[in-house]
Amino acid sequence: MTTTSNVLPAPVQQEFSEKMLSTPMARLVHNLFAIPRTIDGNAGKTLRMRRYNRLQTAPVPVDPLFMNPPAQQLTAIDIDATVNWYSTYVVITREVTAINEDPKMNGVSKLLVIDLEAAA
Repeated sequence: MTTTSNVLPAPVQQEFSEKMLSTPMARLVHNLFAIPRTIDGNAGKTLRMRRYNRLQTAPVPVDPLFMNPPAQQLTAIDIDATVNWYSTYVVITREVTAINEDPKMNGVSKLLVIDLEAAA
């Protein structure tokens, strides 16, 4: 049996419409458990981070003269994170008026209009 929205009461139709007409969105959870880092402009697309390994607990007590205890070797792990860029675009086949305050972009758009008129 198929239920249409015509046979439902008005409050149910309203709730039904909101649920059905909502735009599904991806649940990107990659940033929930990450630590955001920034890369300076023109610094490439790889970020190198360094994590130091734990030191041992003090192996011997300090004597009354406070002589230096034996030294430990400090070790580290370098972690490289590479930025990946993701992109998409939409083609709209409807003529719209674009307003852009950038003079260079306005000049280019004028060239595009001239080329389109010449091609027609």
